[in-house]
Amino acid sequence: ELLKRVLDNNKRVQEAACSAFATLEEEACTELVPYLGYILQTLVYAFSKYQHKNLLILYDAIGTLADSVGHHLNKPEYINLLMPPLINKWNVLKDEDKDLFPLLECLSSVATALQSGFLPYCEPVFRRCVSLIEQTLNQNIANSQSPEQFEAPDKDFMIVALDLLSGLAEG
Repeated sequence: ELLKRVLDNNKRVQEAACSAFATLEEEACTELVPYLGYILQTLVYAFSKYQHKNLLILYDAIGTLADSVGHHLNKPEYINLLMPPLINKWNVLKDEDKDLFPLLECLSSVATALQSGFLPYCEPVFRRCVSLIEQTLNQNIANSQSPEQFEAPDKDFMIVALDLLSGLAEG
């Protein structure tokens, strides 16, 4: 019933249900494994329904699921369900978009859980993370040399990218 509410047409119901489901995931952990197919179908379908704010909560629910069930997520049928919408969002968001933060955090958990199942996505994810780190460092150098001309970088981009690289290394 809770998963049905995740797909409710009312945005507030979606938000409450998705948040509640993330809490359930933390408590249930591997007890969710027999239901992974249905859970993933529901969460993936939510990508097509959710708008900005609730998408951030959805990323959290997916990341929490990955943390909770771990390597049980590393099955081709689950990977083929989960990765396309995540990579689609990854491709759409620009490097300077702050919505990249929760997506990178989500992908870090997913990469760790999928282990070798994440290999097909490693190279582009690695390259973009390194690019985000490089951009932040370059912006920091420019700001330290000419603070009146260049804004200080948002170091959170670098931190989240480093976390994702750590997730890749763990996986």
